[in-house]
Amino acid sequence: MSHPIVYEDNDWLVVEKPTGISTHGNRKGDTGLAEWLALHLDRKLHICSRLDKGTSGLLLFARHPAAAGLAQRIHDGAQSEKKYFFLSRTRYSAERSWEVDTPLDGKKCLTRFRLLEDNNGFFLYEARIERGRTHQIRRHAALCGIAVHGDDLYGSSSFSRLCLHCGELKWPGIGKVLFSSLPDSFEFLLSGKNKGPVLEGAVAWERRLAWPSLACDCFRLVHRDEITLPVSIDFYNSFLSVTAYGDDGENHRLRKRLQPLLGYLSKKIRVAGGVLRYHVKNPHRNKLIHKCESWGNVPEEGFTVREHDLVYGITLNGLNHTGLFLDQRDSRRRVGAVARNRRVANLFAFTCSFSAVAVAAEAEVVFSIDLAGSALTRGKDNFALNSLEKNGRGKFIREDVMKWLARQERKLLENQNSFVPWDLIICDPPVFASAGRGRDFHVEKQWSELVRQVRLLLSDRGIALFANNHRSGSAVYYRTELEKHFNTVIHQSPPLDFPLLPGHPEHVRIYWCEV
Repeated sequence: MSHPIVYEDNDWLVVEKPTGISTHGNRKGDTGLAEWLALHLDRKLHICSRLDKGTSGLLLFARHPAAAGLAQRIHDGAQSEKKYFFLSRTRYSAERSWEVDTPLDGKKCLTRFRLLEDNNGFFLYEARIERGRTHQIRRHAALCGIAVHGDDLYGSSSFSRLCLHCGELKWPGIGKVLFSSLPDSFEFLLSGKNKGPVLEGAVAWERRLAWPSLACDCFRLVHRDEITLPVSIDFYNSFLSVTAYGDDGENHRLRKRLQPLLGYLSKKIRVAGGVLRYHVKNPHRNKLIHKCESWGNVPEEGFTVREHDLVYGITLNGLNHTGLFLDQRDSRRRVGAVARNRRVANLFAFTCSFSAVAVAAEAEVVFSIDLAGSALTRGKDNFALNSLEKNGRGKFIREDVMKWLARQERKLLENQNSFVPWDLIICDPPVFASAGRGRDFHVEKQWSELVRQVRLLLSDRGIALFANNHRSGSAVYYRTELEKHFNTVIHQSPPLDFPLLPGHPEHVRIYWCEV
């Protein structure tokens, strides 16, 4: 697995940018690559230039303000050079090398083009620029009738990624030319492998590269709906966990259809074996997983994975959840950044990963509330794995969350002077849960009351993290209810390995709310 940080010295950091992530977030709550580096690696960097969201390849950051000022002078003096590669479905009608100097947005610019290869109906071009304008290569290519493949903004047909890649960087002060290989998806299209799960899997890999591995050894390799096969694929330490969502007829043929994709992924990341788990449509009448089969080395009944400085217990062979919600990685990191000296309540705590993060960050006290005793037992195991049980700051409450909230509200109303409010409440409820005796929980029905009670129990400096994965629910409704009670509601973008896909709802909605 190649390292996504290509070069670093005292002044500069050069990385491999994945496709599908912005250089810098466009709004508060967006996690571009700059924000990801700050969140997970504590790297406060300065942006020297940008790559479009769909463009992959070499991206330069300055490590301090003086270097950022130097970068501006380098750009103004046209002292650097970037070489891009892109695919098009069209051949330029004239020579193999040419220049375009058409001004863009009233500003001078120059793009030097060269045709490198043509095969299977695709044409590979090189484009060189010194200082880029907005969408310069894409717009100049479109003017020449060779729109970048996947660039439907400038006249190309749709594709799962923009086929534009920054593959070479010459930069004053860096004593060598930096290179980035052509993406696999480009190679597959040129070689005629332009259909099927392997090509789709290559694009999925290019949306992540090895970035998640810098923070953890467990992440999503293929998101649900990211490929045509009805699966998601997660990586835990050295094992793949494939979850199938199709009906039994599809599942019968699935293993064979998956083999080429699994072989491709195994070349990108070290894989010892894996499990194929068949998801049921109604997990509340049956187990979440109704069948499980393995290949390669069989995972142990229980093993651990790492996320930053903590480890968590994982079970892949059972018929229940693996034990860690990978889509909350960014949220756990944010909780850890603010938990110190706070009173924390983790509602619907499951296996208590948020609680472990908060205790490790020296929260004053952390209550984990969940009705499922087996989940809390796994939470206690996670505390023990990290030696967090010794300080006594973690409290485990087996109770219906709605009952616990109602009891807290009664305490507050009975004696406001003696009630000690909470500083941080984490609320990540299931879409549906059965509490027995007809007391079913429906997140859509009870969201409004949840929000009201959480806000009521918070201190003046209170923060609440709300999340839910009700994919068919109304995003407007969920946010509007939060805005009735909180001054600040920030809709966080999902982790980069859970991309928001066109035509599909968010996998999980995450809201950071402040009093």
